[in-house]
Amino acid sequence: EVAAANWIATSQIVAEIESDCIFVDTGSTTTDIIPIKDGHECAKGRTDFERSATGELVYTGTLRTNLTSFVDSIPLNGETYRVASELFAITADVYNVLGLIKDEDYVCATADGAGKSKEESARRISRIVCADLDILSMDDIKEMAEYIHAEQVKQIASGLKEVSDREGLDKVIVTGLGKDILCAEAAKLLGLDVKSMGDFYSDDECTVAPAIGTAIMMKNYLN
Repeated sequence: EVAAANWIATSQIVAEIESDCIFVDTGSTTTDIIPIKDGHECAKGRTDFERSATGELVYTGTLRTNLTSFVDSIPLNGETYRVASELFAITADVYNVLGLIKDEDYVCATADGAGKSKEESARRISRIVCADLDILSMDDIKEMAEYIHAEQVKQIASGLKEVSDREGLDKVIVTGLGKDILCAEAAKLLGLDVKSMGDFYSDDECTVAPAIGTAIMMKNYLN
């Protein structure tokens, strides 16, 4: 229960950067979209179940997400291919092929138990349209990956728009592994003002943001 609510702690840091904003954190698996007003988080939902109905939790992430959970078909070379609804590839493969994550970022298991090279990621992506690298070129795979990336950005933007419209907030602070890859792109898609927590804290500090936020909460409690 504590781990699932680490967004409450991280919001303490964000509130010190911007007192009225939406905090968007995309990790390996999920995206938290948390409104902050007058320096306090004001999420409508408290549990994952509740937040999934308020736009505050989008169950999509930078590494572990099954591509076919948010993509039904893919346009390629003038045709539209329906995807195979199997766990053949994950978002880590897409961002590996596109060069948007580093080798050391790919920390989760692969869908097929094979390696994590760009070629192996490309092969896994090809399988979602029932193909392989004898049929599709690397340029084809990159085109597919760019389309999948855009669709995931739209998925996050949908939740962000719901929260922004409801709360009347147009400033966004992004953090997490997907802060630049996904969060910032979703905010830009909606025309929202976006800043990165990385502009204020080091990458290491961003990684342990919940711990820093907890320390802030304890300090405020003791004072």
